[in-house]
Amino acid sequence: MDRGSFDALATAFPGCVKVMALSSLTTWRIGGEAAVIEARSAGMLADILGRARELGVEVFLLGRGSNLLVSDDGYDGLVVRLAGDFGMVSWTRGGDGWLVSAGAAVTLPGLAGAACMKGAAGLEFAVGIPGSLGGAVFMNAGAYGGSMADRVVSVEILDGNGFRTMDRAACGFGYRASSFQDSDALVLSVLLSLDSGDRDRLMESASATLRKRRESFPLDLPNAGSVFRRVEGAPPPGKLIEDAGLKGRRVGGAMISKLHANFIVNAGGASSSDVFGLIHDARRVVYDASGVSLREEIRYLGSFEEPQRGR
Repeated sequence: MDRGSFDALATAFPGCVKVMALSSLTTWRIGGEAAVIEARSAGMLADILGRARELGVEVFLLGRGSNLLVSDDGYDGLVVRLAGDFGMVSWTRGGDGWLVSAGAAVTLPGLAGAACMKGAAGLEFAVGIPGSLGGAVFMNAGAYGGSMADRVVSVEILDGNGFRTMDRAACGFGYRASSFQDSDALVLSVLLSLDSGDRDRLMESASATLRKRRESFPLDLPNAGSVFRRVEGAPPPGKLIEDAGLKGRRVGGAMISKLHANFIVNAGGASSSDVFGLIHDARRVVYDASGVSLREEIRYLGSFEEPQRGR
C-alpha cells in the first residue's frame, strides 16, 4: 500500500489503522508487517471496504490466523479484523434444541465450550479447533466426524451486492470447502441449530476430545493445524508424509512434527520461507513415493517464491 492510500485510510478512520507484524496475529507466529484495522460494526465494515475500494487497496479479512501462512515480506493491502458487535452471541431455546446466533469474531472453541455448558449438543467436535466462527464456516472446519456444515442454518454476509442472508444450501459446503472461498462474500454472523443434550455427558465428551488432541497433536509449539487436506481415495496426509520418512524433517526453524506428520511446527525462529520450503519438500517427496499430489488446507497471504528443487 502506498503512503497516500495509508494516510487516506488513517484520516477516514482516525486512530484505527495501525502497522503491525502479522506474526502476532497468527498461530504460526510468523509473518511480516501490514496495515491493520478493526471493524466493530457492520456499518463500519461496509465503510472500510468502500473506502478501500475507492483507493484501490486490496482487503483481507483475518480471523484468528489459525490456518494462515503470511509472507516474510508482509502484505501490501489492508488487513481487517472483526471485533465489537461481531463478538456477540445469543441463545434461544425451543422445541428439542437451540438456535444460536453468533458473530463471526466469536472463537470457535469458546462457543463450543459454552454450548456444552448449556446442554446444547452438536459442537463438541469443535472444542479444540482454534479459530473464529467466521473462519470455521469459511473453511467448513471439522474433526472427529463433525463439521460446521452439519449445524449451519444460515449465514449473514456482506458482498458487492450489500448485506444479505444465505441459507445452508447456498453456502456450497464440501470437505473443508464452501462457496465463500470462491467469492468476495465476507461472513458476518452465523445462525446455528443445536440439539438438546445432557450437560454432564457433553462436558465429558468435550474433555475427551481435548485430551485426544493433546495426545495426538503438537500443541506445545506454534502451528497452523493440518497443513494438507485429505485426498479422496488416498491414505491420510499424515500417514503419507510419515511413510515417506519425513517426520522430523526441518527447513530452518520449521519442522514436520514428530508427533503428527501433517503438522508443521515453528520449532524456533521459523520464517514463512522455511515453512513454504518444507511444504514444497513434503509435496515433492510424497508424490515421488506414492504418486499422490498433496493439496494444502492452509491459506497464503502475501507473495511467495517457489523454492529451488532439492532445497
